[in-house]
Amino acid sequence: MFRLVLGSIAIALVTVGAVAAAQAGVVTLCPSGATVGGFGGTSSNVPGPLDGTCGANSAVQIKIPASTDYGKLQFNSTTPGYPNLTLGGLGGLSANVTFASGGSDQPYFLLAFTDSSSSLGQANSTDQILFIEFQPSALSGNTLAVDPNSTLFNVYDNTTNAYLQGGQSHTHTLAGWLSLFPALYGESLDGIWIGEGLTGSDTGPETLTVNSLDVVPEPTSMALLSTALIGFGGIRRRRRRGG
Repeated sequence: MFRLVLGSIAIALVTVGAVAAAQAGVVTLCPSGATVGGFGGTSSNVPGPLDGTCGANSAVQIKIPASTDYGKLQFNSTTPGYPNLTLGGLGGLSANVTFASGGSDQPYFLLAFTDSSSSLGQANSTDQILFIEFQPSALSGNTLAVDPNSTLFNVYDNTTNAYLQGGQSHTHTLAGWLSLFPALYGESLDGIWIGEGLTGSDTGPETLTVNSLDVVPEPTSMALLSTALIGFGGIRRRRRRGG
């Protein structure tokens, strides 16, 4: 509960490097503040729609020569403006991207966290775990989105390089995984990554340009924030009366 309240406060009070969106509680992150990862490709900063708020060349373009290579843009907890979220406190994601592929591939989200309860069957409770988006039609126009109730993910141990809970094709929505493993609900969401590549066969080059990322908190988290702020105000008033 305490972690959820802190996460909601961080979302409501957008820090330096983030752009406040019109919808209350939404945080828009600057791609130029994220970290490029993967292998076999190249990256560059290019003009984007957030140049007016994030600075010149705020978008990030990642090119890989083959779809068997791997490119990713990592919005981690060290990224400026990254909100303090839990897996259970994520209401949705929406990235504005431009993508071109020699085949039928699409970009995808990866959610990074640790499972301190070891309930997923990983080797160690400190292993980095990924929820990897696994569905054929993730991209709609220029929008790559996550709905916790409909977007499918599999589970991967990124420390030991092994799929968990039945393998790559065994998928559930984020809400479904949390229902199966309630201990994950309060785990910190340490990274939100956007990836391309890593297919089983080479279908040619791919180019992914990330223009922006919107992070949406769970509506219940916003309600908790309101309750917490009211309670905090009450505590301060009682302290004043007490001396």
